[in-house]
Amino acid sequence: MKFSIDSIILWPKKEEHDYRQVKIPLSNGVNIITGASRTGKSAIIPIIDYCLGSDECTIPVGVIRNTCEWFGVLFDLSNEQILLCRREPGRQNSTSDMYFARGKTVTIPEEPVKNIAVEQIKNVLNEVFSLPFIGMDPTSQDRFLGRPSYRDLMAFVFQPQNVIANNRTLFYNNEKMEHKKKLVNIFPYVLGAVTVETLSSMQERDRLKKERDRLARELRNIKDVAAGWKQEILTWLSQSRELGLTDFISIKDDDFGLQIEELKKIARKSENDSSIMANHVQDTSDELVQLRQEEQNLSAELSAAQKRHEAMRILDDSKKSFNSSLKIQLNRLDISGWLRSLTKEAICPICGGVHSESDAILDELYDAMSELEKQAGTVGGISISFEREFLIVKAQIDDLAAKLAAVRKRIYVESAKSQQNASVKYTLAGVARFLGRMEFAIQTYERIGNDSELEERLLKLNERISELDKSLSDSARNTRLSGALAYIQQTANSIIRQLDVESPDDPLEFIPADLTIRVQSVSGRSNYLWEIGSASNWLAYHIAISLAFQKFFQEREGISVPNVLLLDQPSQVYFPQKSLKEGSTAEEDSKLIDDEDKLAVKKIFAALTNYIKDANAPLQIIVMEHADDDIWGEFENIHLVERWRGNKKLVPSEWL
Repeated sequence: MKFSIDSIILWPKKEEHDYRQVKIPLSNGVNIITGASRTGKSAIIPIIDYCLGSDECTIPVGVIRNTCEWFGVLFDLSNEQILLCRREPGRQNSTSDMYFARGKTVTIPEEPVKNIAVEQIKNVLNEVFSLPFIGMDPTSQDRFLGRPSYRDLMAFVFQPQNVIANNRTLFYNNEKMEHKKKLVNIFPYVLGAVTVETLSSMQERDRLKKERDRLARELRNIKDVAAGWKQEILTWLSQSRELGLTDFISIKDDDFGLQIEELKKIARKSENDSSIMANHVQDTSDELVQLRQEEQNLSAELSAAQKRHEAMRILDDSKKSFNSSLKIQLNRLDISGWLRSLTKEAICPICGGVHSESDAILDELYDAMSELEKQAGTVGGISISFEREFLIVKAQIDDLAAKLAAVRKRIYVESAKSQQNASVKYTLAGVARFLGRMEFAIQTYERIGNDSELEERLLKLNERISELDKSLSDSARNTRLSGALAYIQQTANSIIRQLDVESPDDPLEFIPADLTIRVQSVSGRSNYLWEIGSASNWLAYHIAISLAFQKFFQEREGISVPNVLLLDQPSQVYFPQKSLKEGSTAEEDSKLIDDEDKLAVKKIFAALTNYIKDANAPLQIIVMEHADDDIWGEFENIHLVERWRGNKKLVPSEWL
């Protein structure tokens, strides 16, 4: 992604002075800012990060914070420029005051004036970086599984002084656990294993599953209503016969469709169609008697099943206790098998003596253990059959309880209705009210009982969810992840051979779950970065993996990561920092580093320029360094931005 740095700009607190602009000329090459100690080199990364909306200002306190009112960075995009400026926070950790300008060519203001807040800038830049509005897990409320942010991508842009040779952290800001956890979670997206389309599909699947569950609940409710109707419909028919509205008798319990049709015919009748007959009234009484007899029979069956269930529970507890006892005895006797295997030497492994009678005793113990194993096997076989029978009894109890509840409901309805309004039950008015209630019940059932449309919608939802499950399969994601890691690791391994590292031919492996690398040694042992000694090794692995990730991002054109890499003093492991003096000359610094270390530092710049030369996509590298052109001057694609020595520093001396 074309998002390089054009300039770094400082505005002074003293109004009589003009702003200070550090122009970065190469958008594809190595830009060097070299200088002595305490000249402001290590403030470059914090200034850029602060203007990019960091939560806190890490720009060093002292001269820079005391003299600067605003900090700014001018960025070059493909067809436009963006200027981001942020006010010095004073005593606060940070400030939300920012100035934002965007256009074909942006004019740097004489003095910025707040026109936007940090949160608005974050929204703008997330759109510039084409980041999705969907979290890594749409079903989770975990903030560490939230949407990827351009702030997360800064991990691949900055290598400050405290990170670049660190054996515990590989990326910027990952010493903070919340940043590390978030980066681990979004790494499948970073590596292209999860795309915006994947996240959209995950969100769609989550939405469809919720819709499916809602429809399934609705369908279950409808089926429950239908099931309830199957119990009540016989009561409606029985009362209809009693009132002389039908002669229909259901032969089978599953004649549900015929029963509904008969009720519809009855509902179309009027009270004048009623013909009260003695035999119909008597039939109703006989039916109630039969229902009570059925209730008694079901109650007896349920009682018998409950007793059987209780007995089986007691037997199950005894079986478990016996099994536990067998295991204890087997564990105690198990040593006899081991002792028996040693008797061929006729020497006791415990006391070292020779015992002629040991074989017989061990044989007796071993035979006892064999017998226990047989019993355990028999018990195991019984357990399988027992569990099957136990499940049958449980199912039988559930079935009998459901039948008994249905019969009791019918008895209650029949008995209750025979007692209610007894004086008008067989009158024309009573028949008319009965027909009205039944017609309303049928209409209610027809309104909520038509489940064919719901079932069709549910079928389509399940088909779509199944399609999404296939597209979101772990195998497809793992294949993409493995391919990306293989590319990055291969690139890093080729770069590491150009650097000052102890074992350049030992292949490295990147571990996304830990955000670190593991190196396979010749001995076959895999060593994590923190297990490897020497700061020069840590430095080499940091540079190699940073360049490898940038090559992946820029050439694969997956997610939008700025084509910028900032390295703060990579030669620090070779320059003796305690010996460097403020305001020292390049010659004085050069004398403090041995020839062998100079060659090692030269390898760093050689690797950087080789990357620029061989890469298929532009990368802007900015290096803040003590080392001067006697170290890097011989290489191509390197440009000196500024040399800060003597009175020449990041902050002009007249601002002090």
